[in-house]
Amino acid sequence: MSKILGYIAYEGPSEIDGSPIVVIVNKIDGSDNVKTGAIVQTFILRSDISPIDALNTGADVSICGDCGHRPYLIKTGESDEPPCYVNVGRSVRAVYDAYKRGRYVKADPATIARILAGKIVRLGTYGDPFAAPVAMWLKITRYAAGHRGYTHQWNRPDFDVAAWAPLVMASADNIDQAAHANLLGMRVFRVSIGVDVQAGEASCPASREAGARATCAKCTLCSGTSIQARDIVIADHATGHTRRVIRLATA
Repeated sequence: MSKILGYIAYEGPSEIDGSPIVVIVNKIDGSDNVKTGAIVQTFILRSDISPIDALNTGADVSICGDCGHRPYLIKTGESDEPPCYVNVGRSVRAVYDAYKRGRYVKADPATIARILAGKIVRLGTYGDPFAAPVAMWLKITRYAAGHRGYTHQWNRPDFDVAAWAPLVMASADNIDQAAHANLLGMRVFRVSIGVDVQAGEASCPASREAGARATCAKCTLCSGTSIQARDIVIADHATGHTRRVIRLATA
């Protein structure tokens, strides 16, 4: 019998557009990612088509919403943001393929909550947590030692700040977005072009510019409003970041 790789926490309609999605809890014993450290990973995927097809056709809107880092929006000229750093062709595709082979077991939230007790959980290693019901996330992280998460959907009219703010950081791509998210009651994780720390912000301790002095597992700063702390900023490190810094400096 094949080893169970993880659990299916949710299968149902996307909160973004109603298309079928799945939330998979993976790496129960923690990721081997050097930056993140030992964090349980969760993947939010379209359940009916491969992540590669979703990315290429724009169907990833179901799991990523209006995030300007979606490659499809960049390809069609609808966004000039840097592309998402996630390598969909590797880890994300591997998770989807394993899901289709039946390597993940469907479990109720109470069972998954007990499995995650005492662990650090990443909400949305791939995909935006908002795509799945907030009630599900609250249930499965009930006994977790901590959580880390980010959402670009904080400005939607149907975004429940009171429910989501303790769970996730508002992803911001500029200072104006960060200020707006703060006004709504969110803590912010901002990506800057080059090193640019504003008042009320601190550099991500896992970043290169901060000397990579902590992993995400050991750092608690990206836990939304469940803690009182400064907003976090990290220098753009996606493909082409050096070119964007030069373009900004010569503008």
